[in-house]
Amino acid sequence: METASKKPVIFFIALAITAFLTNFCWESLNGLLYKAHPEMRASDYVPMMLLMAAMDTLCIMGLYCITALLARRWFWPLGLYNSLCFFLSGVVSAYAVEYVSIFILHLWQYGPSMPILFGAGLFPLLQFSVTGLLSVFVARQVAEEGG
Repeated sequence: METASKKPVIFFIALAITAFLTNFCWESLNGLLYKAHPEMRASDYVPMMLLMAAMDTLCIMGLYCITALLARRWFWPLGLYNSLCFFLSGVVSAYAVEYVSIFILHLWQYGPSMPILFGAGLFPLLQFSVTGLLSVFVARQVAEEGG
């Protein structure tokens, strides 16, 4: 495989791996702010965190593609406009997930220490945006070095 064709493959693999790892850490730490999580056994908690991190990774990959459509470039530059598009779409997506999960499906409840903004937890609202942009940045660095 020539170098030009390796770079996109390396980028998307690095994006997925970085998004998974950062979201697993975020979910695991953030999980302490939910009502039922602190009492869960590790044999139940860890698989749930792995599943949530995998779902978060898919969301971040989707957000990357949405931003690519808006930027009209597969490998959009991390400028103000593109980063803001990614960040805002991350917040909106996270709010939708939290709203449906809490108020419609009743899948989880926040503990008293979770900061709330517009009816949703502050940390879940920021998760896709923060971990996503970090993952994009790391994946770009990996692709530049490896490609």
